Amino acid sequence: MRKKLKEIGPFFGQRIKRDEVIVHASFDSRNVQKGTLFFALTGETVDGHNYLEEAAKKGAIAAVVSNSYQGGDFGLVLIPVPSVKRALQDLAQEVFQEKSPLVIGVTGTVGKTTTKEFLATLLAEKFRVIKNPGSLNSQVGLPLTILNWEGQEEIFVLEMGMSEKGELSRLVEIAPPHLGVLTKISLAHSAFFNKIEEIAEAKCELFESKRVERGFFHLDTKAFQSVRLLNVAKTWFDYEDPRADVTLREVESPFEERHLQENFLAAASVALHLGMSREEIEEGAKKLSPFDHRFQKVEKGGALFVDDSYNASPLAMKAALSSLPKGKRRIGFLGAMKELGVFEVSSHREVAEHALPLLDHLICIGEECVPMIEVFEKGGKTVEYFKEKEGAVKRLKEVVVEGDVVLLKGSNSFKLWTTLEEF
Repeated sequence: MRKKLKEIGPFFGQRIKRDEVIVHASFDSRNVQKGTLFFALTGETVDGHNYLEEAAKKGAIAAVVSNSYQGGDFGLVLIPVPSVKRALQDLAQEVFQEKSPLVIGVTGTVGKTTTKEFLATLLAEKFRVIKNPGSLNSQVGLPLTILNWEGQEEIFVLEMGMSEKGELSRLVEIAPPHLGVLTKISLAHSAFFNKIEEIAEAKCELFESKRVERGFFHLDTKAFQSVRLLNVAKTWFDYEDPRADVTLREVESPFEERHLQENFLAAASVALHLGMSREEIEEGAKKLSPFDHRFQKVEKGGALFVDDSYNASPLAMKAALSSLPKGKRRIGFLGAMKELGVFEVSSHREVAEHALPLLDHLICIGEECVPMIEVFEKGGKTVEYFKEKEGAVKRLKEVVVEGDVVLLKGSNSFKLWTTLEEF
């Protein structure tokens, strides 16, 4: 986005005479630069209005603030609005309407970010492509990505996330997809849902776009009525199931792990649809690697650590456990799965039962893990429980020896990737 302040003013119903050019948008004062439009968002623990002075010192020239804000302006042009988050979304929607890229939306419970990264990399063999960085897939992350886009690319690959019903619909309003990708659906961020079919229904909001031409679906999602009833042309992908339209028969995967192969197939399905040849896809595949903290393998002191610690759901936990390489021992260093609501106990028990024959030693963190302890103790396997990460890390350092394989996985709040700094 590159607009003069006086051009932005009317969008918010205000007349601003200043000519400074907005070249950047941010809601994090740490990322403010010269020419930033700062959005003073209020969250559960942080109020952006407390950082207006810092934003001004770093070069911000204007700030979108709540109508209720009564503090100083610190030299900033203040733009008061009823809802800062809504203002961010509405401005992104307005800016995006001035662009005309092909939009590919990616959602699902597991593998969203990896699929988005793989897809952008494959398509870059033939097209000019942009994507939302990292996991900026939320109600604020996605519109911010749009506002900071210069707008020269042909294809925009947008990961779209949600925690409750209606959130995907809002993202689709902001940036309506032409193509949609749905990875596997399972229990994650399920605190606002009573059954998994409700999660599937919410994920299907991705295909509400009036511009959507085709959807690309993991074959497992065919089990959900809301997916089957979608009035959209469908391409099904799967690891090897002959009922799928795209499998490893069509394109060769650079990965051995099944869940990464499935992420690759999702990306390859779209690439094939857009006219890329098998040769172009496989050339692009040589450049693929797991994204940060998503099944990254790191050797420390002769032990192999599998860092899959970005986040956790029952399905992702089981996929990671099933893909672990062999070693002298396989150790699970697992954090609890958060935001599971009514599914909390059954989900942890289910993961433990899956892990029982696959792990030699389990160290788990968080009160939600108690059902896992019970399963391992009943199964006669070594298990240790810690309420806090610090004690668990100390114990892991005592336990790990050369030749071991250690899986690091848990909800993002545990930041289990920092465990590697201790070795």
